[in-house]
Amino acid sequence: MNRNIYQFGAALASGIVFGFGLSLSGMLNPARVQGFLDLFGAWDPNLAFVLGGAVVVAFIGMQVMKRMRHPAFDDSFHVPTSRRIDA
Repeated sequence: MNRNIYQFGAALASGIVFGFGLSLSGMLNPARVQGFLDLFGAWDPNLAFVLGGAVVVAFIGMQVMKRMRHPAFDDSFHVPTSRRIDA
């Protein structure tokens, strides 16, 4: 029972941090996202920096995960074992 509460709390905290990061970076504003997608007009590169920061954080998280025996609130990591790309 406690494990489920901890898993829920960790998921909730992750969602809150993610939402706060989107809000802080201004990516909740549709005009900024459209500005990023407008490559041949008034292109706004801010979203590229946000995405680059997310890639760096995810890379560090994956490196930490590889060194851990198991996650804090589960018995094993749930990552794909096959590296083959299919249809």
